[in-house]
Amino acid sequence: MSPLLIVAALAAQVGAPSADKSSAVKGESKISSGQTTYIDIEAGAGYSSNPNLTIINDQGAAFGRISIHGVHSRVTARSSTLISAFAENDSYTNGQSSQQSASLNVHHDAAVSEHVRLFADLSGSYQEGGLLDTRVLSVPLIPPFLPGGTVTPPILVPGTGDFLSVTGRTYTLSGHGGGTFALSQHDSVSVSSGVDHVVFRTGAVRTAYTSVPISLGYDRQLSERTTVGARIVAQSTDYDGPASTRVITPQLTGRVLLAPRISLDGAVGVSFARVDNGLVVHNSTGLSAQANLCGQGETTYFCGHFAVDEQTATTAGPTRSISGGLDFTKRLDANQSVSLSAGVTHYSTPMSVIGSQIFSASTYYHAAASYSRHLGSRLFGGVNLSARDVTQNGPDPKADLSASLFIRYHLGDIQ
Repeated sequence: MSPLLIVAALAAQVGAPSADKSSAVKGESKISSGQTTYIDIEAGAGYSSNPNLTIINDQGAAFGRISIHGVHSRVTARSSTLISAFAENDSYTNGQSSQQSASLNVHHDAAVSEHVRLFADLSGSYQEGGLLDTRVLSVPLIPPFLPGGTVTPPILVPGTGDFLSVTGRTYTLSGHGGGTFALSQHDSVSVSSGVDHVVFRTGAVRTAYTSVPISLGYDRQLSERTTVGARIVAQSTDYDGPASTRVITPQLTGRVLLAPRISLDGAVGVSFARVDNGLVVHNSTGLSAQANLCGQGETTYFCGHFAVDEQTATTAGPTRSISGGLDFTKRLDANQSVSLSAGVTHYSTPMSVIGSQIFSASTYYHAAASYSRHLGSRLFGGVNLSARDVTQNGPDPKADLSASLFIRYHLGDIQ
């Protein structure tokens, strides 16, 4: 999903009486206030079949891993805050270079009055070889502090790569903000904007782009279970060099509460895109659609998502995309839990911003899973698994399959 659509989805969540993730928890009788702060220090060892996900030097290697993950969450009667900071180093055998990754995610959501709600997000990441796509980061689930507020998912996806970025080093920095304004008991409008900056490097190749998304939406609650609306989303993306894209997308939106804790939301519309490579301007029109099915139980959370975008910004250039994925976590008992995050994105008709390379249609698959068991006191152990693959017209890299065992020491509050 493009950064613009992520922002639009956030705005829709904040702005509607029953949004995709918030609807999943509507019916909670009481919101527990309080805060949680902890640091997890993890060490592990395992094997990866193609750590760099490349065609050249695609030998498998054993690796040792060390990581640190710090989390702070705070919930009050009118606001919620989540801060997550993560850093990791993987060292490989077989002459493979070590890889590092890091991510920071900050979210704040507040009701400044009975009729106005505001949110702000800040995130940044650094990764080599798409390493963040091999990890599942768990954070506390923060329920909506007011009916219709946002739920912060307990699985944090810190920076999914694309078919090119997973072969090199990628830096990302994003900031978004917005608000929802109640017009009446059943009507509201929402607005959001932000900026996303991405830099990619591999060898002598460097690309970078900056996207500015804007979203304006209107929602009307027809019943306790159904909300309909409309929104206009726009995105301007400028690449280093002459390439740029402009996309405007009007959409119809809707949300349905299928059960007290399960909701379905979606949007469908048409995107009008203008792509300028510095020499030729190309205009296109295509389908834009998103759907999310999310639910939360006492010990389980899941969210499945699907999206079609006429123009998605990637490190290789603007391209059409079709994507889908699933996030799932379950506490098996007081001492055991499992988490899964998986996704697939198909890219077609890309316009390359790299003069020496022409890209064809490609598909990027990634999945990561984790099993954790409480061993006693503050010590945990478990298994991390991951799988990644890129298919394209022409030779494909060997899939990267990874498995490792870990020991984790927990400092701070016990969840």
